[in-house]
Amino acid sequence: NKELRITDIYNQYDEAYQFLSQIPNDKQIIIIPGNHDALRLAEPQPALYKEYAEKIYDLPNIIVTSNPSIVNLHKHDNFPGVDVMIYHGYSFDYFVDTVESLRKAGGYDVADKIWEFLLKRRHLSPTYGANPVMPNPIDPLLIRHVPDIVCSGHIHKAKIGQYKGVVAVSGSCWQDTTTFQTRVGHTPTPGAVPIVNLKTWETNMLYFK
Repeated sequence: NKELRITDIYNQYDEAYQFLSQIPNDKQIIIIPGNHDALRLAEPQPALYKEYAEKIYDLPNIIVTSNPSIVNLHKHDNFPGVDVMIYHGYSFDYFVDTVESLRKAGGYDVADKIWEFLLKRRHLSPTYGANPVMPNPIDPLLIRHVPDIVCSGHIHKAKIGQYKGVVAVSGSCWQDTTTFQTRVGHTPTPGAVPIVNLKTWETNMLYFK
């Protein structure tokens, strides 16, 4: 709490609403929860609770869904759309810590390599006990269908990569390095936004800082 300017949960989501409401309505936003949201830590995580984030749900350009999620973009009669798997990335910590090849490749600095590791195993958390998981008759962390894009956050390190035709995107943040992030080994790249052109599949990084 020492680094929190707003400690009340309701006020935190209200503040998020204030920022999100400034984004033009023609920019559609998909939101999934993560390990710092006000809900269970075990995955899969449900969508944000309306009890806390009702104003965010009311924004016309916001879609709120679960963690993980698969969304399809721009599907129409003559185009199957683009399948995007969105995962917050809580399991990344475990694999950076325990997989030597990932540590040697750069650890948290190579989110694309972490995605490659998971895609090869067709699972978002392929080691039992890597992160809390809810009992479920169908494994919600299994990658059953190969998506066009995989997207994550959590480590706050902007990165774009590719593995066998799947574009791997790691989102950044708007917050500089905190003492907590330093303690856990995260080195954020605030103000960096990965961009994927869905027509040409060209990728780029837009820097606001």
